[in-house]
Amino acid sequence: MKLIPRKVRQSTALVCAGLIAASAASAENIKLTVWSDPVRLPIYEAFDNARDDIDLDIVTVAHKDTVTKLQLALQAGTSIPDVVWMADVNYAAQISTRRVNYLMDLSDKVSAETVAEFYPTSNAPCEKGDKLICLRNDVAHYVLWYNKPLMDKLGFDVPKTWEEYEKVGTAAAANDSGIVSGAILANVPLLSTFLANNCNLAVPKADDPETLLINMMEPQCVEAAQMVDRMIASGALALQAPFEAGFVDNAKAGKLLMIPGPTWFGEHIIKRRYEFAPGTTGVAHPPKWSHQEEPVAWSWGGGVWGGWKDTAHPDAVVDLLTFVTTDTDVAKAAVTMPAHQPASIPWGKVVNASGYYADADMFSILLESASFGHPGYTSLRIDSRGLITKAVVNDIANGASLESLLPKIQEEFSNASKLAGYKVALE
Repeated sequence: MKLIPRKVRQSTALVCAGLIAASAASAENIKLTVWSDPVRLPIYEAFDNARDDIDLDIVTVAHKDTVTKLQLALQAGTSIPDVVWMADVNYAAQISTRRVNYLMDLSDKVSAETVAEFYPTSNAPCEKGDKLICLRNDVAHYVLWYNKPLMDKLGFDVPKTWEEYEKVGTAAAANDSGIVSGAILANVPLLSTFLANNCNLAVPKADDPETLLINMMEPQCVEAAQMVDRMIASGALALQAPFEAGFVDNAKAGKLLMIPGPTWFGEHIIKRRYEFAPGTTGVAHPPKWSHQEEPVAWSWGGGVWGGWKDTAHPDAVVDLLTFVTTDTDVAKAAVTMPAHQPASIPWGKVVNASGYYADADMFSILLESASFGHPGYTSLRIDSRGLITKAVVNDIANGASLESLLPKIQEEFSNASKLAGYKVALE
């Protein structure tokens, strides 16, 4: 295979330099422009090395600028990428509207067999009616991370229900021990706590995705809020964010017993920021409420890939989208757990082989927990994270109860949803 020479160019229309894979091969080669981030550059090099007839022009774009710059490119009719990486699943909804209609329908271009190989609900952010408008890169469903030596020392069993989670966390925090079991002062931990109890917080109706269910006064929303309030009062939940310096210092000091978090927490937060020693970090299925048959796991992240519907090279675009999401060799070095189950297996073997985790087969827990993914983790035209932050974070930091803020959450989400063109229903 002839290697394709590369050079780095400076982009004036976009925010930073990108890698150009410029081919010395014939002018007949297909050239695709890809907007991405630097993290994924090795994936494109692997694709280059696997394809003689496709050259890639990679332009790096800051995550927060993706939608705005794509809107401008579409309006101008120039410099439109053939493929775009979206770090936020909501971008898919924001660039598939009447005014900004970018994404290619992949439902008749990616085989049903391939689509079926993705983890359950993982492609929910990519489903728009009967269309498949993108492919999920990685899954980021919640599990329960815990400090195994500390759990053993305190004589507790790992909680399987949220009721047990509260009981164990409260007991561990007793007598001003300083031991905490989570950090609640952040948007996704707040969202996930509600949604794990099937609270209808901007969840699309199954038969009408343009209608969002928002009912913060229903019993399961109140129940989740009351649990949080009790655990804050007992000291079991820290009124901090998971990445806040004070919380990180507490975790390093061995005062973090457990924390609900996404699949990437182990590798990127607990190992690198909390600096848990090898053999310390355990992982378990996400808790369920006692009235549930199985857990419901919200997600924190998990990007998606999409292609331009008017590209001159649709087959090459689909080839690239399929490669970056399903190639097993590429998956081995992925920074997060691939959404394509067969591709995730070699990734999991690498993680297990590291010997870092308390369980030699920790990946099996991540794999099994993928089946608990919340089907409502979709792509929306509203910013749920920003809305919950606005409605809650400052107030609970200043002593308000989460339960008292439920009407405010209802109002913020309902108003934003209507403004975005959604209908809002209580049930």
